[in-house]
Amino acid sequence: MGVNASFILLAALGLLLVSAGIEDARRREIANWKNAAIVLLAPAWWWAMGIAPWPDLAIQLLLAAIVFAFFLGAFATGQMGGGDVKMIGALALWLPLRSLVDALVVTAVLGGVLTAAMVTDEWIRRRAPRPRPGAAALILLLAAASLAAALRLPAAAPLRDSLPATLAIFAGLLAAVSALLLLGVRAVQRRGIAPETPYGVAIAIAGLMWVREPIINHFG
Repeated sequence: MGVNASFILLAALGLLLVSAGIEDARRREIANWKNAAIVLLAPAWWWAMGIAPWPDLAIQLLLAAIVFAFFLGAFATGQMGGGDVKMIGALALWLPLRSLVDALVVTAVLGGVLTAAMVTDEWIRRRAPRPRPGAAALILLLAAASLAAALRLPAAAPLRDSLPATLAIFAGLLAAVSALLLLGVRAVQRRGIAPETPYGVAIAIAGLMWVREPIINHFG
C-alpha cells in the first residue's frame, strides 16, 4: 500500500470521527458500526505504514488495551458513555505513543470545558446559584493545558524524543484524566445535576488534530 492508500485511510478515519462527534453532540450516543469501522481499518493503516509486528505492533496493541481498560473503568463508574469509551479505544489503535499522549491532553482539556459548560447551562436553566468549580479540578485542567503547550516548545524536544519520559507522561495523564472525571462527577452529583457530556466530540477533535498533519503533508 502506498501514499494514496494511506491518504484514503486517513480521510476515512477523519470522516468517521466527524460523523461520530456530530452524532454524540446531537444524540449523546455513537453508533457501534462507526467505532467498529475505525477498529477494522486500523490493520490496513498498520500495513500502509509498514509497522513491524514486533515490537511496534505489540506496543500499539498494548497501549490501546490500556487506554480502553482505563476508560472502561470510567464507564463502569458512570463517568463516561459506552460509545465514548469504544471510540477512544478504537482511535488508540491508530495513534503512536507520542500522538496518543497529545490526544489524551486534548481530550482531557476539551472534555473538562464541555462538562463545565453543560453544568453551567443546566444550573442557569434551573435558576440555581452559579456553580463554583472545585480548586483541584481547575488546577488539574490548567496543568493539562500547560503540559500540552510546554511539550510543543523547541526546548522540550529531548523530552518528546525520550521513550521513558513519554511513557511517564502517558501514565500521568491517565491519572489526571481519572481525577478530573471523578471530581466532576462527584461535584455535580452532590448538587443533583448529571449532565451527559458528549466526550465523543472531544475525542473526535483530538483525533482530527492528528489526522490533519499527514493529510496536509500529502498535499504539500
